[in-house]
Amino acid sequence: MKLAVEVKKFMAMKKRKAAVLIILCVVTLLSACGKEKTAETSVPIQTTETEPAALPDASDQPEQPNESARSEDKPSAPVEFETADGFMSSFLLASDRDLIDTTNDYGVFYRVVYEASLKGDELTACGSMDYRNFKDQDPITISSDQTHIFKVDNNTVYRKGTEEGDKIVSKEEFAELLESRKDSGMFFEVESSGGVVKAAYLAAQ
Repeated sequence: MKLAVEVKKFMAMKKRKAAVLIILCVVTLLSACGKEKTAETSVPIQTTETEPAALPDASDQPEQPNESARSEDKPSAPVEFETADGFMSSFLLASDRDLIDTTNDYGVFYRVVYEASLKGDELTACGSMDYRNFKDQDPITISSDQTHIFKVDNNTVYRKGTEEGDKIVSKEEFAELLESRKDSGMFFEVESSGGVVKAAYLAAQ
């Protein structure tokens, strides 16, 4: 009887030891797992930080042409040295270059000089001009966009129309009128003879 009690006690103690051992094992395993996890999270992660791309310096940017520059950025007109006898005329309309080669409501081609100058022995008119053999003749031809160059000399006469009639002006005054009235719509006419301008004329319309 006493032996049986001793055996039971022994078995119970063994079970407790086994249980304690199992608990210890579990605790050890869990702590080991915990260590591994902590190690993983504590390992510094090497990241390559990329700096944001620097914005291009404004000075490096190509200049953008403004709208007004774009409108004047058209190819140069072909040059024509005018030597034929007769009359050529047009209108000073600096802002209407786009009308060249188009027609009005009557189907007549626009005549537009968008740039004109008088320097040295050359009178230059850029744009479209009509040509006539005689002053009162209807236009025989109307040019496309061209740089018309006329030769002037000391005998060339410069006139401007006024309310009192035509008035002779100096070469310098005529040159200034071409510049100051370049978008006025003034009538512009050149009379040539022997390859030289006999008379140049400007008048308000």
